[in-house]
Amino acid sequence: MFTNFKIDQTGTFKSVAFLSSSPKVAFGQTAQETTKDGTPKWAVEVIGSSVDQFGKPSNHVIKIGVASHTDPGRGLMMYTPVHLIDFEVGVMEKTKKNPATGEEKIIGVQVWFRAASISPIAATPSKSRAAEPAAV
Repeated sequence: MFTNFKIDQTGTFKSVAFLSSSPKVAFGQTAQETTKDGTPKWAVEVIGSSVDQFGKPSNHVIKIGVASHTDPGRGLMMYTPVHLIDFEVGVMEKTKKNPATGEEKIIGVQVWFRAASISPIAATPSKSRAAEPAAV
């Protein structure tokens, strides 16, 4: 059994920045994985910054699966602020089958993240900085 949850990026993170993207390759394989319809899969890493319940900054590197015919990180520099389109987390039970009885037992969960795409967030000056006179 598995469940997917949509993530409110702006409600969860103060900022999200691009780190890297690479073709998703199964362990021990050399060919890039694809979806059922043949779309290549990519592993995108971002850093999500949040604040914990005590007000201290907390940063998390998150690996996100993206299916795309082109590299979703193409043209993005490391640490570019990004928006994750249709960002979600999936949770699936990990089970182990008892060979003697055939009964399956839940031994944990597997968690994954995916997004439909990523897009850079344009940097714009804040109103207070835009109103400041230029240094001479």
